[in-house]
Amino acid sequence: MLHQISWFTYAVSILSLVALYYLYVGLTFYRIELRSVIYKLTGKQRVVRSAGNGDLQLPDYAIMGKAQPDDVEFVSQEELTFGPPDSPDEVFIQQPAEMQVTPGIDSRLTGDFSEMVAEVKTLIRVINESGESKEDFEMLFRLIVQKYSALTGTDYEQRVNEFLINESEGLFPFGITYPELEAYWKNY
Repeated sequence: MLHQISWFTYAVSILSLVALYYLYVGLTFYRIELRSVIYKLTGKQRVVRSAGNGDLQLPDYAIMGKAQPDDVEFVSQEELTFGPPDSPDEVFIQQPAEMQVTPGIDSRLTGDFSEMVAEVKTLIRVINESGESKEDFEMLFRLIVQKYSALTGTDYEQRVNEFLINESEGLFPFGITYPELEAYWKNY
């Protein structure tokens, strides 16, 4: 029975089935893309355009009309500020941290401070959950201090110490004092 079908007939039937399959998949799943390709090839304009790749179709006419702003105030170019102040006497106030930043302070120290506080939080959590000894805490804290040695001797050192004392209170199986923390900073 298979000897009655020629190779040409077999190839034409397989190619026809594959073409029908891809036509079905294309029309089912890629209808919008195929329609846009056809419009581009023919040069016609679409009546309805789609938003993004999705199902939302937007009409070309305005549903609500054009927006009419009431009172628009134009600001001169000199009134806009995007960088540090021109004179070093001006002070910026940051709202979230509630601290004043002058242009002379190195912003890298502020970044180091926030990263160190995050690592100290992690250290507090680890010591609390594992119940490590004071020697292990001392070693880990000295590693953190060594990593952020640029903060040694600055105001940030005192802030880190206060944060560590306040946050670890009642969580550690041992006590920590300010003189011990200051010694860790000096003897890293």
